[in-house]
Amino acid sequence: MNEEIEVLLNDILALVRRKNRGLMETYGITPLQYRALKIIKDEHPTMGDLCDLLYLSSSTVTELIDRLESNNLVRRIRSKEDRRVILLEITDEGISLLENIREKKLEVLSKALSLLSEEEKDEIKRSLIRLYNVLKEELK
Repeated sequence: MNEEIEVLLNDILALVRRKNRGLMETYGITPLQYRALKIIKDEHPTMGDLCDLLYLSSSTVTELIDRLESNNLVRRIRSKEDRRVILLEITDEGISLLENIREKKLEVLSKALSLLSEEEKDEIKRSLIRLYNVLKEELK
């Protein structure tokens, strides 16, 4: 039973990732660029922070930010306190892109969930919340 659940969770995750990758491609960005944009929007990181959060080298993050900046999705700002520090800020275009992708992702999920009854959706939600909480406690 545990193995079946693990396989199902992995299969669901793979399906969602494949669909999301295709969706992001229609907007001209990669999943990594999307993830970076979300982090920049939510956490306002420095370049160094983003390297740590993405587990990537500074040269890789520099190239990533170069691409996002060339598409006017983010901007670099030098810190006034320490000119060596580069702050990252999402642009209005970047925010709009994230919102558009999020809406499309929700449309896909809503379409799939519309085939389930309210009781089935409630049961799935309760079970996922419980599984999440158990895993969170186990991984402390």
